[in-house]
Amino acid sequence: MRQYKVALIGTGGRSVCYAQAYAAAEDIEVVAVADPLVAHRQAMAARSGLSNGFAEYDRWEDLLAEQTALDGVVINTPNHLHADPAIACLQRGLPVALEKPLASTQADCERILDAERANHGRTLIGFVLRSTPFYAKIHELIAGGALGKVVSIQADELPGLTVTSIMCRSPWRRRQELGGGAILEKSCHDMDVLNWMMGGRPVSLTSYGGVRMFRPDPSLPQTCEGCRIAERCAYNSQPALSGHEDRGEAILHQFVREDSRCIYTIDKSIVDVQSVAIEYETGAVANFLMNFGCVGPKAGRNFHAIGTAGRIWGNLGEQTVHVHDNAADTTTEFDASGDGSGHGGGDRRHAMMLHRMMADPDYRPDCNAAAGYLSAVMCFAADRSRTTRRRVELRYDADGRARII
Repeated sequence: MRQYKVALIGTGGRSVCYAQAYAAAEDIEVVAVADPLVAHRQAMAARSGLSNGFAEYDRWEDLLAEQTALDGVVINTPNHLHADPAIACLQRGLPVALEKPLASTQADCERILDAERANHGRTLIGFVLRSTPFYAKIHELIAGGALGKVVSIQADELPGLTVTSIMCRSPWRRRQELGGGAILEKSCHDMDVLNWMMGGRPVSLTSYGGVRMFRPDPSLPQTCEGCRIAERCAYNSQPALSGHEDRGEAILHQFVREDSRCIYTIDKSIVDVQSVAIEYETGAVANFLMNFGCVGPKAGRNFHAIGTAGRIWGNLGEQTVHVHDNAADTTTEFDASGDGSGHGGGDRRHAMMLHRMMADPDYRPDCNAAAGYLSAVMCFAADRSRTTRRRVELRYDADGRARII
């Protein structure tokens, strides 16, 4: 049996999902890991069950220079550090699993897109929602004509306590200039799902939002210690997991330094509420809402598509897809439970797509750099609309590059 040799560049929480899948595979060996923090490398290995037989590097450049027999690479660096290692791997001809989003700026996204095209490269963007039984079943039904022509989609991303704490306290996620903004970091997944379900490109959008949930409060101290609301604050240093959050998010939480700085007064440049209204080239429309700090029933991700022949709806955490047939006036339910891995059962299936890329040089996943580019551009356009308070248009060149007007 051939052993596929994989390297991990960056060892944040998402790297564990890949490493766990590969540690359990008989024909994949993680041979090298690069991260400037030794503690992160060790924690990733311990949580994922990797043996200690891999080479360790502080710099990804040194890893690529010394590891000349790699079959694939996973890149899990902070968003603003995606472009350079991704381009270097594509130039070397390696299949690349690159965590979402594609990059934190449109310029870096286009650099990666150009490198993939110039080198006939193959990139798997970390859109794990496409691999979940929930969204895969919805896409199957829509593609099969269950709705007739799709007219509209309503989707929500309502993160709970843990993800909200991570977004607001992370050293880089809370910084617009490093993470690319909340809608990009948290909801480029959802923009991609909308594009996937619509089967077309967006042509215009309008967005509103701001800091509404976690506004600075001068009456609160800078840290949780001694705070008058500490006992009743759900974000007191180490928030408990929300009911709808899964194992993948729990793993990510372990990689964020426990921070006692007040979630309300901490310096951050991201928004915590944002809505996006989108028009597609097909004439269909979508409405998307991101709102942090949500717990209880129907929190997490909700999806509702309406077509000329029926409707499809469901909540990712509930793992049931509901389909109503207008002509028959009947509603059918489909079980969409997964294998227990994170993101509703999508994490392992997504990670193993790199295995297929390594085994089959002709296989090119749909969630590639082009899909990552389109999703990211929508997020950049949404932030432009939000900050300028106007509708923006998207125009595409012959090579697929977008201009935000």
